[in-house]
Amino acid sequence: MKKKGIIIFIAIITVFIASLWGIKKFGKKEKLYSAKNTEALKHYKSGVNYVLMYYIKEAKREFSLAIQSDLDFPLPYLYQISLSMGPKETKLAEYYKKIAIPQKNWTKFEKEITSIFMEYTGKRGKVKGDKKFAKKLENFINNYADKVEIYPIVLPMYQKAIGDTNKLIKYYVYLQEKFPNNTQILNRLGYLYLSKRDYKNAENCFKKYIFIEPGNANPYDSIADLYFTLGDYKKAIENYEKALKIKPDFYNSKIKLAICYCYVGKLKLANQMLDQMIKLSDAFPYLKYSAYSLKGFVYFSGNEKEKLKELYEQFNPPKMVKCFRIPIKVEYALMFNDKPALSEALKESEHCHKFIKDMVTPFKIQDLIWKGNKQKTNALIEKSMKKMDLLTYDKKTLYILLISQYYIKTKQYEKIKPLLKYLRQEDKTYINFLISKAKNDKESCKEFAKKLLEYYNESDDNFYKKKEAEECLK
Repeated sequence: MKKKGIIIFIAIITVFIASLWGIKKFGKKEKLYSAKNTEALKHYKSGVNYVLMYYIKEAKREFSLAIQSDLDFPLPYLYQISLSMGPKETKLAEYYKKIAIPQKNWTKFEKEITSIFMEYTGKRGKVKGDKKFAKKLENFINNYADKVEIYPIVLPMYQKAIGDTNKLIKYYVYLQEKFPNNTQILNRLGYLYLSKRDYKNAENCFKKYIFIEPGNANPYDSIADLYFTLGDYKKAIENYEKALKIKPDFYNSKIKLAICYCYVGKLKLANQMLDQMIKLSDAFPYLKYSAYSLKGFVYFSGNEKEKLKELYEQFNPPKMVKCFRIPIKVEYALMFNDKPALSEALKESEHCHKFIKDMVTPFKIQDLIWKGNKQKTNALIEKSMKKMDLLTYDKKTLYILLISQYYIKTKQYEKIKPLLKYLRQEDKTYINFLISKAKNDKESCKEFAKKLLEYYNESDDNFYKKKEAEECLK
């Protein structure tokens, strides 16, 4: 009996020791950070939280404070680089130097994420279709999927490496089901659905984002982007305004809200907002100088010829943002029937970023019309019609307006009808209004004019659609 008791005692001790060893071996949490003091870590985590909310100015400030608190902590440098405004940022080379060579005191997590970041930077534009790199990123995401800080850094890389929207959606749906409250995944999934024109699923993602973070400006900006794409400018305005109520300096919402104000004819409000953007420091070059471009659109929409001419003659942005002058040049050319200026602007746009090209490309139709080349004009119209479903609503309306004006001028009214299916009711009314004016059908003109004034009753009196409608009623 005594011998049996000793055996039981030894067995208990063995189990206890094995348990302690197991806890030590498998239960110990991986150390994520090599920060030497709590201040550096506090500022770093605060910066990450701001990034997750897309509050970039605040995030950069916190990462800068983290660096000041601990010069050897690598993660704030990595984030500062990813949030940089381009190669001209003064400390960028210094930041790269700090993370280029892994240090002994870095944690496994820090070594892996900086290694991935440096590999991605080295590949530059050769990431798309790199299956090996994509798999490496996926493994990293799966290993650290519960660490929210990886998503702002790694998901953009993963998207570029995969380059297949359907595969991305499938993977993000898996991640979203695993982490239903991760708003980074949710937001990116929403934009992927938006790019596929799956508007219902996009709206569901953004609405859930709002539900999870009602006090954050970004989800309202995201759902506003959806409504903007659909041409529902009133809903877009409502949500951009909500974003700005939460965060008055949320500049992305501010610039897009100004565009929406232009489309609904609230030109004074658009102008006020753009004046605020123009006062921004050169730390926000793309926002600041895009505001000048939109000024041209405001003047064009209000038929303010002298102001547009003055802007065109005096606006001379720095070389790195020179392309923002091109939309103003196009509007000037259209306002003053300057045919060479339009041709020059379209040629210059070929060397610019895609979003500048997209802004002015529709006017190639007008350029060909002015050159009197009917064959090329008709070919370009036919080509444009084939991609109509792929365009955001504002681009659709621009193409359709230019095409309709061409058909009205050439009295090919029957060709306009198929175009109307792409338009919201207010824009259909405007096209029909133009047709009735061209046909000198006064009764129809007045009927459509009254409807236009209902749609644009809150717009400024110098907004071209409202002004044209009022002139018809006179």
